[in-house]
Amino acid sequence: MPVRSPNMSSAAVQDNSEFTKSSNIPPAAEKEETNENVSKEKLNNMKLIMKTFVLGALREKEQGNTTRYNELVEILGRDPSSPEAPSTLKLYTWIVVLSQSVSLLDKSCATLVEAALMVDWSFRNRAFVNAYIDFLENLVSAHAFYVVPILNTLVQGFRYRAHLPEGTTITRTASYDRCHEALQCILRLIPTGANSLFVSLVRFMPHKRFNTAEQAAYIKNILYVSEYVPMLRKQILGLVIDQMVQIDAQIQIELDEMDEDVEFDVYDLNFDDDYNSEQSEDEVDDDDFDDGEGDMSDDASIDSQISHDDTDRKDSIQQIKNMVRKLDAMMSLAFQYFSKCAQSASVDVQNEIFYSLVDIFDRAVLKTLKSRYTQFLLFYFCSLNVNVYSDYFLEHLIHHITDPLKPNVTRVAAAAYIQSYVARAKFLDPSTIQKVILTLSVWCDNYVNQYESQVVSLDCTKHDVFYAVVQATMYIFCFRWRDLVIDNDLQIEDDMEEDMISEEHRHLTHPESGFGNGASRTWCVGLRNLPRLVMSKFNPLKLCAPAVVRQFAKLSRNTHFMYVYPVLEKNREVFVPGLGSATLLQTVQTFFPFDPYKLDGSRSYVDGIYFEWIAEDDEDDESDDEEDEETEDEDVTSGMMAMSISPSPTHYLQ
Repeated sequence: MPVRSPNMSSAAVQDNSEFTKSSNIPPAAEKEETNENVSKEKLNNMKLIMKTFVLGALREKEQGNTTRYNELVEILGRDPSSPEAPSTLKLYTWIVVLSQSVSLLDKSCATLVEAALMVDWSFRNRAFVNAYIDFLENLVSAHAFYVVPILNTLVQGFRYRAHLPEGTTITRTASYDRCHEALQCILRLIPTGANSLFVSLVRFMPHKRFNTAEQAAYIKNILYVSEYVPMLRKQILGLVIDQMVQIDAQIQIELDEMDEDVEFDVYDLNFDDDYNSEQSEDEVDDDDFDDGEGDMSDDASIDSQISHDDTDRKDSIQQIKNMVRKLDAMMSLAFQYFSKCAQSASVDVQNEIFYSLVDIFDRAVLKTLKSRYTQFLLFYFCSLNVNVYSDYFLEHLIHHITDPLKPNVTRVAAAAYIQSYVARAKFLDPSTIQKVILTLSVWCDNYVNQYESQVVSLDCTKHDVFYAVVQATMYIFCFRWRDLVIDNDLQIEDDMEEDMISEEHRHLTHPESGFGNGASRTWCVGLRNLPRLVMSKFNPLKLCAPAVVRQFAKLSRNTHFMYVYPVLEKNREVFVPGLGSATLLQTVQTFFPFDPYKLDGSRSYVDGIYFEWIAEDDEDDESDDEEDEETEDEDVTSGMMAMSISPSPTHYLQ
């Protein structure tokens, strides 16, 4: 192979055009000669010749002759699987030469740079990867306008790749790591590139219909990006959670329409194994449908319709399974990310993540009535620092509830969250639960003082927040009544409670006195006003969720707290116009955001911090006459242990 000098003529360069063409040697045979095992002398000769070609092509392009420039663009852009594709050795040499010539690659050479950015580099040998990253660094150092195209290329590398290059020994995980390595190098050189980076992350976010591997691979990679680009941490978390909420809500919509239980499987999150479980949902096989109309009999038409309906039902079930699998994998990755942060991140970073989650919760989750699992991310994070995070979250919800300037939909949703959170958060201590009950009951008591005189008849379109808060109090009582019992006289723990409790409420009487033979209990002061609220003109036992009311009635009798069955009997004859229609009150009755967690792949993060319904609370030891009173009631246990959120009139609160 002759050695070219820079002064060789253009014609002589063209005589050596074999370097611009791929040999017909198959890829497997080419492994014998790569940039790693070729002699230094030969490699230097190739670099010299190719550099002369590049310089000549760029010079001729400036003079209006783009033939060799276009030839170079075509070479770099060839499909790696094509027989005409350049070998790793030749491609390596082209990249090295371009890296040495970046000062000449101005905007007029954008097509050449674009072709170089399309090179399949991350699955090649280490020397090639080093050369390619050097090329990217040199390029952005010389021309800042190439930062965005380079960021787009690297972010695309975070997507799941179904088919790997033939003969490669590089795994997907290794490829992702190399893309992260390159990205970090670029951001060290151009720190302001982080702003453009987030645009790229949004741009290449897989659509929610894409399969589990595509969703999980991308989520895993961008969460890792947030670790070394902390200024994007909140934005990336928001991007991830927005995606999860969309999938989560869609699952519930589909399940409501199916009206049947669906068993789910788990994705193992091993990105280095080939993934053949499900197609993306937009990959539809049109051959499965026949639009032709034959001479079928009526019976045949009916049979065909039944067959199509059965096929549609199976397709719907499979679609739901696919979506659940996606969400489960995404939840697992998010939990892993938070767990890692709890173990290794600084307190400042943990605090930043928590307050970001609260902001994202307010924006994307709080009013999404069909979100079934995504909110457990905040539930889990609160458990990592109960004294700080959990207390703040409770205060945050209470602020939403008690702030009259906030829309009622926000206040009602917050009440649903606080009832479900306090009922289910196993890590809450009795004093915290009692404080929440106290705050809610005092607010309700003040509400009754202010508005009860205006109540003439029950109206399911008014007082939504009040009913939501009373229901929250009853719901918490049903789950956590043991934590609401105190053994000694009431002790005021701090000035806040001192201010909230009026003098007449300082000492709690036994509301059970006068009926039953059960053991006397002293209840926390927050329950002092509950009998008054339940018996008020607002009649919450009529307008709150029937399952909650029935369970409250049973437990309040069994625990000798109060006896409300006469009110329930009387309420049978009370008619409330519009009750059960698509109103905000209906939302109060049906939204329990922390119902049992059923995603098998990620539930291990929740099980240890989740308070399950205690079956013994539901044991039926009622007298015969009380049993008769409830013969028409539905099974209460199924209401309290519901595996999914009950249907609600809308999917999003506007």
